Amino acid sequence: MTINHAASIGDLAKLARWRIPGFAFGFLDGGSGEEGGLRRNRERLEAAVLAPKACTGAKPDTTASLFGRDYALPFGAAPVGMGNLLWPGADLMVARQAARLGFPVVASTVATTALEDIAAAAEGHAWFQLYVSREERINRDLLARAWAAGIRELVITVDVPVAGDRRRDVRNRFILPFKPGPRFVAQVAMAPLWALSTLRAGSPGFPNLTRYVGEVDGKTLAGFISSQIKDDLAWDDVRALRDLWQGRLLIKGIMTAADARTALDLGADGIWVSNHGGRQLDAAPAAIDSLAAIRAALGKEAVILMDGSIRSGEDVVRAGATGADFVFCGRAFYYGAAAAGEGGAARAADLLAADVRRTLTQIGCPSWMGLDEGWLWKESGCRP
Repeated sequence: MTINHAASIGDLAKLARWRIPGFAFGFLDGGSGEEGGLRRNRERLEAAVLAPKACTGAKPDTTASLFGRDYALPFGAAPVGMGNLLWPGADLMVARQAARLGFPVVASTVATTALEDIAAAAEGHAWFQLYVSREERINRDLLARAWAAGIRELVITVDVPVAGDRRRDVRNRFILPFKPGPRFVAQVAMAPLWALSTLRAGSPGFPNLTRYVGEVDGKTLAGFISSQIKDDLAWDDVRALRDLWQGRLLIKGIMTAADARTALDLGADGIWVSNHGGRQLDAAPAAIDSLAAIRAALGKEAVILMDGSIRSGEDVVRAGATGADFVFCGRAFYYGAAAAGEGGAARAADLLAADVRRTLTQIGCPSWMGLDEGWLWKESGCRP
């Protein structure tokens, strides 16, 4: 199968599995523990069945309005760390798709491309995601850099008090301190194009953070990152960051209505419902279920975003009907980049965009903004 014959994000994932080393694919594809949370995300999404309306003549408008701005599509690229491990230059490939199709891309604190470069490639469509550091000077400087790069949306991730139990990474020996062994060498040998491309590009690093420790080797920098992420994050810390940031603020990793209310009371402009793609807590509820409960509790006025195992435009529409104002996915774009570089990232974006339009047309819905729970089959889905 070639990239032009890839008919779904699943097809791109299959191509990526054969093109990149096993440890890299496992890092992208895996979840926490025995991956029950990962499976639950998919199972509960698929349980959300849509209710088509016939003879509406709908030619859907996919425009999504968010914080006074119109995006051409109702989905965006979620923050992904270590993206260039999956394919050299992948972060910028995804950012260029955001610019091409008009959707937001969220640069991660631990991206393997500088936030300034992602912002430039995204041409006004970049957001920034912050892992809160123990050191206030680092937080302040990262926010100042994001603002100077033209970024006006800040996403604070609050669901990583400790590293997830990534057992695929352990089995692949992709853990810190990283010590290449026979298994690593064998996996690299089976992915010659990835190996050659990575050799030419150089080992991926963490350019958003190197300035705070100097130009150091990867092991030392990785240790610095691990020691710096604030594992005792409290709501007072979020309040302090709200006071620092002039733009829109979203809190990512919210799974309960109580936490959603607290975040809004502290001045957040929106809630990002997420269980970190099933990568942090194996026993976490499915993101779509949390979305339904939080929307029911907060009402129609709150701005609620969501991610969690989104693999198609139908998934995007399912989430919209369940209560999401906007939907994000991370793995989908990077399956594409890993499968075929720039062309693969573009294929992933195009597949999602076409499927959103097709699904809205199929159910007879005239616009993304018109989606609500009335478009869910009453006996199915993720109702509170």
